[in-house]
Order: sequence, then C-alpha cells, then structure tokens
Amino acid sequence: MSNTTSLFGFTRTSSPFKAFLWSGLVAGILDSIAGVIVYYIYFGLNPLQVLQFIASGIYGPNAINGGTGMILIGTFFHFLIAYVCAGIYFVLFPKIKALKNSKVTSGLIFGLGIWLVMNLLVLPYTNIPKSPFDLSLAIVGIVWHMVLVGVPIALITWEHYTTKTVDNSV
Repeated sequence: MSNTTSLFGFTRTSSPFKAFLWSGLVAGILDSIAGVIVYYIYFGLNPLQVLQFIASGIYGPNAINGGTGMILIGTFFHFLIAYVCAGIYFVLFPKIKALKNSKVTSGLIFGLGIWLVMNLLVLPYTNIPKSPFDLSLAIVGIVWHMVLVGVPIALITWEHYTTKTVDNSV
C-alpha cells in the first residue's frame, strides 16, 4: 500500500455506498475547514457566517443574518455539493481509464474542474453577492479544491475500486 493511499486507509470498504459516503464526507470536511480559514483571512467571517454565506446562494445576502436556520441550510448545501462531486467521480472512475493511471494527478485535475465549474458555471447564477475578481483568492481556492477536495475523493475512490477487502460490517 502506498503512503498516499494509507492516508485514507480507514475509509477502505468493499461497499460502494460506504466508499461514496466516506469520499463525500472527507472532501466536505476538508473543504469546509479550508473555507473557514480562507474566508476568515480574506473577509473576516467566522465559521457560522461562512455557512450562512453558502446559504446566501439560495436565499440572498440576508442569509448572513439568518441565524441557525441559514447555518443548517448552508451546511446542507455544502455537503450536498461535496457528495455530488464525490458521486460524479465515483461513477466515472470505472469508465475512464485515465483516472486509474495516477490517482493523485487525477484528483488534482478533478479538484481544478470542481473549482472551475463552481466559479464559472454555478456561482454566477446564484444569489451570492457579486464581488470583483481577486487573483490571490482564486489561486488559493484552486489549490485548496485540488488538494483538499479532488485528491481525497480520488484516493478514496481508487482505494475502493482497486483494493480487495472484505467488509463484514452491517
């Protein structure tokens, strides 16, 4: 077992559903930690405000003052997106040979794709308040999505599809 794989070895399972759950959960948690740190540094937002900011994609700028309800909605949408990304990779992995060739490179490219899709195709059509382009924030966001979202999804998915394990849990 390689060092990169053993990092997520605790997620090893023969159950496709459990592997999918692990990949979305790990990517969602790592993404939220990065988001909280970056949005604090760039905008002074606390962790709860970051979740309210996510909810503003649906509910607009007033979500930042929306209390517990908006925090829960932001959390829901954050993990929904993480699971959609994990699901896409999980479904594509057995169909695209290139994903099997280099798990880390595939994950980095997938993470870049996630950032591009979210920032160019999804976020512009949400109710999140528009802001000017910030190159340093974009670079930080790209790197965090490549390393903390794409790579964990790729490693956990690769582990599921390439490792023969017996999952005796119910």
